[in-house]
Amino acid sequence: MFKYLPAAAAALALSFAAVPAAEAATVFSGGVNNVQSNNTDPGLVVQTGNYNTFSLPLEVGVTSAPVGLFSIWTNETAINFDDWAHSPISVQLQFTAPTGPWSGGPVTGDTFGINGFLVQGGRIEWDGPAIYTFGNGGKLEVSLKDTDFNWGWFGTNPGQKYGAVVEANFKLIDLPSAVPEPATWAMMITGFGLAGVAIRRRRETLVAA
Repeated sequence: MFKYLPAAAAALALSFAAVPAAEAATVFSGGVNNVQSNNTDPGLVVQTGNYNTFSLPLEVGVTSAPVGLFSIWTNETAINFDDWAHSPISVQLQFTAPTGPWSGGPVTGDTFGINGFLVQGGRIEWDGPAIYTFGNGGKLEVSLKDTDFNWGWFGTNPGQKYGAVVEANFKLIDLPSAVPEPATWAMMITGFGLAGVAIRRRRETLVAA
């Protein structure tokens, strides 16, 4: 009877170690922590506001639907030559879930004015996605969409009313490495212990024979 115990106990222990937790959608919660943009000439002077919070479930490899993060607009009534200059903008997000520690960001880009003679307005273009890390190896990709704002005929349509909402897409790249629960550790230790006892008894039986 004892000859089957080592294999059974070892298999039991390894089964607890090898079977991963069921993958369900992970809820990400947070919001805009800070936006730094151009607020003086030269360059298009812009304002930002209406910072949003979000809570969305994500699965690995799946990109979220667009999420509105904040509003951007200009109060300038015309796009002059100095407004064509590209000015930096950066957006830092803060996450409250899942558990951190969190690091990464910000998402960076440029704002500038466009004067097409008949039509004028502002534009924001992003450098690319930013990667935020969390927990033990978790990775979240954040991409902001290029946006036009305050476009008008023979000048801009100034003010927040004619501004735009900057949207983001979130993509979960990797989940953090799972750490076995205390109960799982206990079962693994018990399994290895049973294997050791069975092996010792089998040796004693062989010696006695």
